[in-house]
Amino acid sequence: MTVPQQPSPTGRPDADYVEQHACPKCDAQPGSPCRSRGGAVASAYHTRRFTMVPRLKKAPRVPTPADRAL
Repeated sequence: MTVPQQPSPTGRPDADYVEQHACPKCDAQPGSPCRSRGGAVASAYHTRRFTMVPRLKKAPRVPTPADRAL
């Protein structure tokens, strides 16, 4: 089941805010989605990454938008 991404209060997708930070788990650099161990784009951002965005800190999961799955 795909969870639709909720727009942020500014109208930008949550992914834009999450991707401003490097991922401490998979070493994805700012501007890139998280990656699985096999190198594929992960279906959701790693928790340690999206909790760096204060308003997403308590979110259970932040899915990677389909347009990031390249």
